[in-house]
Amino acid sequence: MAEAARTFELGLADRPPVNRVRGWVAQALPDLHPDLLDDLCLVVTELVSNAYDHTHRPVALRMTHRPSGVLVEVDDKSSDPPTKGVSRISDTRGRGLVIVAALALAWGSTGWPETTHGPGKTVWAELAHTVP
Repeated sequence: MAEAARTFELGLADRPPVNRVRGWVAQALPDLHPDLLDDLCLVVTELVSNAYDHTHRPVALRMTHRPSGVLVEVDDKSSDPPTKGVSRISDTRGRGLVIVAALALAWGSTGWPETTHGPGKTVWAELAHTVP
């Protein structure tokens, strides 16, 4: 019998510190291979940091653990699509989505329709289980 997908959700509206978010990821998925957990924590850090820094209205982080890997989704109340930054070697910012793209099988964003709470989007990334 195939293992069922498990979904975990953490609210971001009160902006928990990113180190606390990483701790939550590790607690939610303690059985992940350490290499996948490290990559997952880095991807989560980048997506959540982008929601904090660029949208100012983060909503939630969701992780769905499937037999094939982990889907990470970050919801925010901004309709602005994410963009890969271009930075010089001396810059300390602008590489987050470049890192996500390097670690994930795929990533992207899906806009929400206009609602009574305004527009929004989900930025997502999918990481695969790898053979150690």
